[in-house]
Amino acid sequence: MFVNEIATMTAVKVKEVSTSTYTKIARGVQRISKINFINRNRRKVTVGLAIWLAANIAGYLTYHFTVTSTNDGFYKQGLAGAQDLASKSGPFVLEKDILSLNVAIKELKTVKDLKFAAIMDHQSNILAHSNADLMNRKFEPLQNEIPVDKVEGIAITAGFTPEKKKVFGFVKNIIFSEVEIGKAYLALSAESLSRELTRLRFIYLSGVFLTIILTLVVLVGLDRRAQAKALQFSRDIEKMDRIGPYHLQQRVARGGMAELYLADYIRQDGFRRKVAIKRILPHLAGNQNFIKMFTREARVAALLQHPNIVQIFDYGEIEKAYFIAMEFIEGKNLGEILSKVGHGLPVDQTVFIITQICKGLDYSHSKRDDSSGEPFHIVHRDISPQNMLISYQGEVKISDFGISKARSEPSLTQAGVVKGKLAYLSPEQALGESIDHRADIYALGLVFYETLTGKRVYQFSSDVDAIRSIPKLPIAPLKRSLPQISEKLDRIVMKCLEKKKDLRYQQVSDLYTDLVAFKKEFRITFDTSDLVNFMKKFSDSEKAAPKK
Repeated sequence: MFVNEIATMTAVKVKEVSTSTYTKIARGVQRISKINFINRNRRKVTVGLAIWLAANIAGYLTYHFTVTSTNDGFYKQGLAGAQDLASKSGPFVLEKDILSLNVAIKELKTVKDLKFAAIMDHQSNILAHSNADLMNRKFEPLQNEIPVDKVEGIAITAGFTPEKKKVFGFVKNIIFSEVEIGKAYLALSAESLSRELTRLRFIYLSGVFLTIILTLVVLVGLDRRAQAKALQFSRDIEKMDRIGPYHLQQRVARGGMAELYLADYIRQDGFRRKVAIKRILPHLAGNQNFIKMFTREARVAALLQHPNIVQIFDYGEIEKAYFIAMEFIEGKNLGEILSKVGHGLPVDQTVFIITQICKGLDYSHSKRDDSSGEPFHIVHRDISPQNMLISYQGEVKISDFGISKARSEPSLTQAGVVKGKLAYLSPEQALGESIDHRADIYALGLVFYETLTGKRVYQFSSDVDAIRSIPKLPIAPLKRSLPQISEKLDRIVMKCLEKKKDLRYQQVSDLYTDLVAFKKEFRITFDTSDLVNFMKKFSDSEKAAPKK
């Protein structure tokens, strides 16, 4: 293997290893991008990779410079030796002064990596040689000798000795009076050069992998430290029984992102009122993505001031606890009511509840910016019985705008990611398409259908089954389950449930108008007082239940 080949192979190998390393790391990052470690430490990992990459680029440039310098040093030594031997030998070759030629040969003994040196006449007869036994013979070229380069009149060749040792030959013609009278030949061994290049390559590659290990150790160390701090932070928040003026009394629910508390708002002047406090879960309190989602929920919900929407009083962050203070509704959600009664509700009661929901939903859909007059285009995206609250005072309210979306708000959901309870998704949501307020109308139709029949429209064995089935699964007409209901009510409910959104009610106000007309036609008089009487049995049962 020759100097150029060694240097080239070394550079290629290093590039291959570096490229391979970078490629493997890139693939690895892609594979583990979903791992919690990466999600927790995106910024640190990015900075760590940038530092590692910069260090390895600097290392490679240093390595490349050192290899080039070593390679150049080897060449320069051979070129200088051949030039010196040729310049000293000229007069002696002409005179065939063997003694002086041998002296010139012996002076090269100090040249590093010298394999042999020879001086020939113009017929390639050896006049002097570092191996005296070869004198007065024909010079035999190196085995498998090939030309490598020519620098300043010195030909560089590469080949092997009879002992199969790799050598490089440096040949300089000896000129006298512009006539070639002989050749000076210097052969240098490539073994030490090969060893040096191998050593440099080993050092460089060791550095590459050492920096990988060091980077990982540092990142893992920082992650453990951050996790320890987060755990302590989570414990501190868990122990909190007060967030500013809000005194937490009892946790009533816990979801995937937040927990809900019954609390007392106590002002300094002694004013007191019961409120509901939604607090981001302690272990998520340091996660910026969840904080953004939570804050967005509060910001969107705070825009809405309507009797049929749960009101937001306050939101923010106190002592690193993110919270939303909202209206406390003493009552049940529609899902709990249907579960307890075990069947559908009467038509008049159902129509009253859905009509009240329509008022709140239409208000949220048509909400405009007070300053510019531009519509917010708010879509709830999670209309379900669980998010319809009915108080013991007969109020009907929409709750939990946690995944609602105002067009003016930045999206924190990737394209194609489904949000909302799967049993109440619209076909366009299931397909991952862009949605508008008509998705809420479809979900409201599902709730309407379920409230009348007492049975959920969609029953799925898995999330995948739900996503696949919703867009094409036909919904049986309401009259098939409830033959006694009117054709008009059947048409109203089924119009909400059209698979193609262009065939549904285009506005909630249109649905509300049809329901008001239906109530008038069928002389439905069910009102708030009737709902209070209905809810009384639930409040009475709660009062009778033993306190825990």
